Amino acid sequence: MKLKIVVTTDVHGNIFPTNYTSRENLEDYGLARISTAVNQFRKEGNVLLLDNGDAFQGTPLLTYAHQHAQSVPNPMAQCFNAMNYDFINLGNHDFNYGPEILQKYISENNAPLLTSNLEIDGSVPGQTQILTYEGKTIALIGVLTKYIPHWERPAHIENMVFKSAFDQLQQEVQRVRNDVDYVIAMYHGGLERDPQTGEPTERLTGENEGYAMTEIEGLDILITGHQHRSFIETVNGVLVTQNTFKAKELITIDLDLETGNASAKRLSASDYDVDQNLLEPLQGLQNETQTWLDQPVGTLENMDVMINDALDARLHKHPLVSLLNQIQLERSGAQISSVALFNGAQGFRKSITMRELVSTYLYPNTLVVKRMSGKALREMIEFSAHYFTVDAHQHIVPSPEYVEPKPQHYNYDMLDGVDYTLDISKPRGSRVVSLTYQDKPVQDSDEFTVVVNNYRAMGGGNYTMVAESETLEDIQEEMVDIIMDYFIQHSPVYVNHRDNIKVIASR
Repeated sequence: MKLKIVVTTDVHGNIFPTNYTSRENLEDYGLARISTAVNQFRKEGNVLLLDNGDAFQGTPLLTYAHQHAQSVPNPMAQCFNAMNYDFINLGNHDFNYGPEILQKYISENNAPLLTSNLEIDGSVPGQTQILTYEGKTIALIGVLTKYIPHWERPAHIENMVFKSAFDQLQQEVQRVRNDVDYVIAMYHGGLERDPQTGEPTERLTGENEGYAMTEIEGLDILITGHQHRSFIETVNGVLVTQNTFKAKELITIDLDLETGNASAKRLSASDYDVDQNLLEPLQGLQNETQTWLDQPVGTLENMDVMINDALDARLHKHPLVSLLNQIQLERSGAQISSVALFNGAQGFRKSITMRELVSTYLYPNTLVVKRMSGKALREMIEFSAHYFTVDAHQHIVPSPEYVEPKPQHYNYDMLDGVDYTLDISKPRGSRVVSLTYQDKPVQDSDEFTVVVNNYRAMGGGNYTMVAESETLEDIQEEMVDIIMDYFIQHSPVYVNHRDNIKVIASR
């Protein structure tokens, strides 16, 4: 007898086949396409349907639903219930909207929670499950990355404890191994090493521990996520899978319960039609969201700030960056502001709607003002310069680790309030060849107030020098609201764009 395990991960709120850049667009992804596949599989045999976290952050539909959470059920929980998910795990972005939204999501899901390395108010909301099929037993264990306190707002994870995912998984495997036939782990985290060579593919911070998990004796299958990669590998004798994000694909694992043989496939959502039965109960909310997205926010006076070339927007600081820094500086009163362009940011036309705003500023970030020394400021800019490298043709391009295994273009920061030059042909750590504040060279002993988003303030992207700097103010307003308020006060807004960053390769 075979059991088909069907896995989604990092859906990020993509239920409808749309990216919300317009009312009309029809994309070849979305949970509604996955639902059609699941219905087909259930007609063929036993199915175990799992979600591996990062479910309810990432689309305007979910943003709108969270803003009306008192009267609107969580759309992802609605869909998971309609699709009869068996179990769910949590991901790091599921904490972005605070504990109330998180608890609402957990309680509205019919599927039990697996996450066992998380404590909330002293209790563990998820637990390992023992399943029986035709006399064979399976232990199903869930864990998520322990690195969340390095990213998340403290108020969102108050009274929460994140244990090591590796330690928790090892403990659970040892506890259940002798009592079951198979052990399957679902981990919202990825691989920190190359699956073939074992060589590190990133700094070993503990964010991703998947490779180490394959060395846990007694583990049969490891389902991963978080990195938005797409692979099926056998690592140290363990079948390891990961499917990409936005419900673009699903993983199926066929487990032969008699022999223990397991094989996995990646299936594209584009091969399946949209399940209108899944979407029908949400159509009213979808229509409300589209109306909300068409609301005008404000206008720009002297230029649009649309991004046509993402690399060029970082090589030559884009006017959108200047605008966002301009807004952050006014709201915070800081001397210096730092902004990153998120993956896929589109920018604003001269007449801006909510659709453009939430498509460009994707995350519910807040602002934090730091007191930084000149030394720390230089270190911050030096670290940001790691984003670039010089290729064989002497072109400045993104460094490979910012592209694979997971695109991290959002970890390149551009600052206003200072002028600086980066020479990418020089070794890392010595690329800031000029750094001035008000035309004076920055000294190590200087002190500045610097405004960053909360992700960077917590050291997100491994900006430890920012995390270690003194916090002067924590502005508890989401950036989308700050941008809206700025346009209400100042429309038409004049973009004060300065070409204050030079990125060169001198040799």
